[in-house]
Amino acid sequence: MAHDVDDKRALFVRVVDDIVDQIRTRKLQGGDVLPTARKMAETYGVASMTAQRALRELQQRGLTYAVVGKGTFVHPQAHERLRAEADGRPTTPGTSLLILDDPDLNRRVAEFLLRQNEIAGRFVEAMTAKDTPAMNTIADELAAFKAANHDLATAIAEYEADTNAEPPPAEAPNPQTPGPRRRR
Repeated sequence: MAHDVDDKRALFVRVVDDIVDQIRTRKLQGGDVLPTARKMAETYGVASMTAQRALRELQQRGLTYAVVGKGTFVHPQAHERLRAEADGRPTTPGTSLLILDDPDLNRRVAEFLLRQNEIAGRFVEAMTAKDTPAMNTIADELAAFKAANHDLATAIAEYEADTNAEPPPAEAPNPQTPGPRRRR
């Protein structure tokens, strides 16, 4: 990515804005794996620390979440959160809304997210091992899984239409959950 000398935004903000645009245009969708900070630094032509700061900013905004040892993933509600920001509605990433009057739909959403994260975790492991055939197989499995669960998106849309509800968050692991920190 070439740096525009007239662009007064900080470099990490430019990286964040580019990723936000990819989420907004759905080039990146919930559950997609983001590149590592090192790869992101290469892609955007910035320092690794700048890329790490961009990743932290995306997490703080509730658009991504990290799984230790697995990577950083686009939050399942990232697109909706961006839409809410554009509409001027406040968004609170840690807020968890349930479909209170449809526990079966809640269960299905939770099971979908758990399985999707498990598949994505295996993809990251294969990617780390540089096992291209396994990556291709797992990517196909993830695509088939999403296609097989298309009815879930339809069920959520029907629920929203019936109740005039906001899109129900399908919460992934809370990115604000404190974990062990390494001292430097």
